[in-house]
Amino acid sequence: MTNQQITDSIKSVLNIKKELVALKVWKQEPPSVPKYQGNAFPGICTQIGEVLQSGNTFHTNIEHCFCTGGVIATGVAQPLSEEERDEMLKVHFSISKSYQDVDTAICYENEMAKRIPHVKEKNAAVQVGLFKDIKDPDLILIFCTPGAADMLNRTYCYMSGEPVQGFGGNGGCPFLIQYPYATGKPSFSYSDVAWRKYIGMAEEELTLSFPYQSLLGFIGNLKEVAEAYRKYGEPPEE
Repeated sequence: MTNQQITDSIKSVLNIKKELVALKVWKQEPPSVPKYQGNAFPGICTQIGEVLQSGNTFHTNIEHCFCTGGVIATGVAQPLSEEERDEMLKVHFSISKSYQDVDTAICYENEMAKRIPHVKEKNAAVQVGLFKDIKDPDLILIFCTPGAADMLNRTYCYMSGEPVQGFGGNGGCPFLIQYPYATGKPSFSYSDVAWRKYIGMAEEELTLSFPYQSLLGFIGNLKEVAEAYRKYGEPPEE
């Protein structure tokens, strides 16, 4: 199946409105892909929102993002030291009070470090665009209702025999970019206020993130599993 066929299948079977977005990580900046212009605030979540609005594709790096979450999540920027991280938290805290105090923010980040593996490799850029337009991407982001997410999750489990990890907390990039990129496993999250606001998510939407190869492994069974899902509990046809 082509990327366009996969996109059409997912959107039609699950009645999804938003386009699927893809991320592709590059070891060197790709000369054939336009570089992002300007500085995105907060960061890659804003760029994803721009892709959904414009349909454009571009590559980005740490120069273009105020928040470094997305570029750290793809190895385009290296993780901050604890001292650098704590100083960044203080800056974020002065802009948006997401915790009762700075110590609580640091405690949260320490817990996150235990759950989300670091990306060890070094990369030069991450391309953001519609899935249908990016060949061999690394990650596919799907914005949908919990019901649609359950059918995708059920299809993945049907084929892989593995559960899907989900996250709740403050952030989108660690849960939906870094975790699946570092582990090669899908994840889902309702994310946080920045991810939801700057991507332009509706209240009823959450995000699933699938590594491309993972998606290829089950997508051919989506229609069959979705049909069975919708008939769940009904008496068998005679």
